Amino acid sequence: MTSTPGEEAAARYPDLYQAATHGPATFRHLVQAHQLAASTDQVASTAGFWLIPAVAAKFSELHGGIEKEYYCGAVVGGCLLAKDRTVYSILNSPPPELVDAEIACKVIAKEAGYGLRGKHVVQQLEEATDHAYSGLTRVMVAADLVASGAPAEEIATAVAAARNEVKVVTARVEVLLQRQARLEYFQGVLAGIVPTFVLVILFGVAANAWWRSALVPSALVAAIAMSALGATISVIQRMSKGSLIIDHSASRWHRTLLGAFRPGVGAIFGSLAYFTLLAGILAGGSAVGTPASVAVFAVTGFAAGFSERYATDMLDSAAKLIRK
Repeated sequence: MTSTPGEEAAARYPDLYQAATHGPATFRHLVQAHQLAASTDQVASTAGFWLIPAVAAKFSELHGGIEKEYYCGAVVGGCLLAKDRTVYSILNSPPPELVDAEIACKVIAKEAGYGLRGKHVVQQLEEATDHAYSGLTRVMVAADLVASGAPAEEIATAVAAARNEVKVVTARVEVLLQRQARLEYFQGVLAGIVPTFVLVILFGVAANAWWRSALVPSALVAAIAMSALGATISVIQRMSKGSLIIDHSASRWHRTLLGAFRPGVGAIFGSLAYFTLLAGILAGGSAVGTPASVAVFAVTGFAAGFSERYATDMLDSAAKLIRK
């Protein structure tokens, strides 16, 4: 088979030619091909124009195609958004703030790809990666201005705009990641409610059968159950306010599991609240077991589950009582 002049020129660049004909092709190969095409050397330019579609085709085989791409003209750099929603970029140019901004965009794109997995979050992933690519494009435009020797005022404006764009992109993607992380955490909370209440009931039956002389089962169950409920309500309230912060870098399974433990943790705080309050009541010479006292235990348990700070304060009070 007769080779074309473009292929003959491309064969002079073995690494790129191998990627174009057999693969695998990376974004680095694409940037190099575009740099050759922009060269003033006729052979290099001919090779570059032959390599670009060939390398792009091999790259697309791995990533389902290319959604958007941008290549710098005055500096070695560019960015690309693939059909599989992965984001790539290269920038070998000062100033350092642009390099930092490029890295920040790549990091947030990686976090989006990790935290927004699954068919149910396709739209959110698309939005997040579009934001990341937009930030990278602004960074590349600024880098081109710096390398082309534009006026200092114009460069300063472009660099500042790129840095601001990256901040906005990071904030937008963070909102998407937190929204998904909260949803998965809350799904875990809902999954943990049923086994928690089953354990509370079993614990109440055991207390009534074996520890009735030392405990008040009705008050104990009320405190624990209401504390688990308080923990759940606390999550709902913080989600509605946007104050619930979840580590979106953790796996989905990890976030869901942590949420499932939340009612159980609340129940533990409820039991601690019960024994702390019981110690105070008995120390004061009061009676326990009336409907009113059960209500007090229930409210105290709810407060302990709803507010971890309140539970901590109760433990501090119990420690002081013990020291006395």
